[in-house]
Amino acid sequence: MSDNITHPLNTPAAKAGGSNAALLSLAFAVLLPSLGMSIVNVALPTLASSFAASMALVNWVVIAYLLALITFVIGAAVLGDIVGRKLLLLCGIGIFAGASLMCAVSTNLWMLVAARLIQGLGATFILSQTLALASSVLPKTQTGSAIGLLSSTAAIGTALGPVAGGLLLDFFGWQAMFWLLCLLAGLSFILCARLIAADEYQSARSLKHFDITGTLLLALSCLFYAMSVTDNGQVLPLSGPLLLLFALLLFIVFLRTQRQRQYPLIDLRFFRQHLRNLTLAAGFVVDAIAMSTLLIGPFYLTYALALSPLEVGLLMSVGPLAAACSGYPAGKLVDRLGVKNMMFFGLTLMSLGAFCFAYLPVLFGVYGYIAALLIMTPGRQFFLNANHSYVMNSVCEQDKGLASGMLNLTKNLGLMTGAALITGLFSALLHNTTMAEASPEQLGFALHTCFTLSAAVLVLSLLSIYLLNRHHHKLQQTTE
Repeated sequence: MSDNITHPLNTPAAKAGGSNAALLSLAFAVLLPSLGMSIVNVALPTLASSFAASMALVNWVVIAYLLALITFVIGAAVLGDIVGRKLLLLCGIGIFAGASLMCAVSTNLWMLVAARLIQGLGATFILSQTLALASSVLPKTQTGSAIGLLSSTAAIGTALGPVAGGLLLDFFGWQAMFWLLCLLAGLSFILCARLIAADEYQSARSLKHFDITGTLLLALSCLFYAMSVTDNGQVLPLSGPLLLLFALLLFIVFLRTQRQRQYPLIDLRFFRQHLRNLTLAAGFVVDAIAMSTLLIGPFYLTYALALSPLEVGLLMSVGPLAAACSGYPAGKLVDRLGVKNMMFFGLTLMSLGAFCFAYLPVLFGVYGYIAALLIMTPGRQFFLNANHSYVMNSVCEQDKGLASGMLNLTKNLGLMTGAALITGLFSALLHNTTMAEASPEQLGFALHTCFTLSAAVLVLSLLSIYLLNRHHHKLQQTTE
């Protein structure tokens, strides 16, 4: 008789409750990287004064964090597939906590930069595992909701960072920001250790099969690319084009090594799925354009619309708040209406939002800027939730870490590329006139041109995905 009794912890309700608790702990973990990225920006002037350093040098407090995110994300993702995703997530949170402590006790700028690089490594481990774990603890029909919750949480962290950083800076000093991150990381470690179940699958590879050579080659390639699109004159006496050439050469060598290895870092068969490749490329474009709104927007609001720093700050918070509000509903709609439908809808909204950025701020000022944000931001959330769900559900269990790493890599490369190329184009369109000296008409023309081109690229991405998806659908009907 006892054989027929179902243990309370094995009931569907208990399993669902465990999955929800695990998802909430993952959402809390995602707060750490986004807070770590946004909380420091407000303290840069204070850091420059404290360490008697130029702004170009102090910017490395931000750049070091971003470089770690870009350089190590694929290696961290594949390592999670080998040693276990929960274990690597906990290691990442522990590294993040230790690095935050190191940041708080830093006595000079370069100690702080080194600590931020290590903190970025911890953030990389966290980000590389959360998507894979979220798609594992819930069924495929709920992947969109899970990813929507994670994206909303990340957006909340991005929005809260400057506010929390400003308050702590005013009352306790810049060190308090890193003490807060250390405290939150400790709490996150406890929650994830208790609420996330151990990995249920066994990888065919062991740690001795980890492709160290490939990891280093890809890391160096990403590092040189990232350096080529950032202000590196203070550290490396090399030009951007030369660094980009080094990045391309190293990437070619990396691809050749991957073809020769029995256990490559990236199985190149991953890229045989052309629709997935195209959606990853579209994600790169979407994030690049989204980043440009965060960098071009403040200059236009300040110099063309003559807003105060406080007014600019309040307007800049509209985007993250809209992202936080639309992320989870977008995930629910992805589950209900399908990933491809929501992908097309999201890209359509993004394209419309880019056109609105090109015209509405020039025509209607602040109200036009807000309207454009409220169209583009939900569009980005719809697309990214659908794209992430599609990519994560298109791979087998043992490759979910790799898929998560590819999504994070394209995102971070897109953000950095958008920060460099689109803002560079905006400056070039002012014809050697500084932004402070440019007329509202010149700034309006630069804004109009940048976002008209951005909208055209988004429309091209939308058409490419639509046509390739239609081609695949016809092929399936023919084979059936």
